[in-house]
Amino acid sequence: MAIKKYKATKDNTITNAFKLDLNTRATGSNMGFSDILEVFSIYGQQTSTSAELSRALLQFPISTISADRTAGDIPASGSVNFFLRVFNAR
Repeated sequence: MAIKKYKATKDNTITNAFKLDLNTRATGSNMGFSDILEVFSIYGQQTSTSAELSRALLQFPISTISADRTAGDIPASGSVNFFLRVFNAR
């Protein structure tokens, strides 16, 4: 069977990083229009135990994937592998 590719329809990065004052968290930030998804963890910037984390959120066209499965374009559950391909960006 051929390789079928599905691209994410929505993406965003959320974070709890500190603002420049190192006291206030920048939790209201929205990085949805960015060209890349940033995933990071920074430990010990404010105090020796502080942690700043980010997460990437992706949404895929589940209805399209389901329709392709029903149409026989992709095999039944348990007979197919899905891989998420991501790359490092400088």
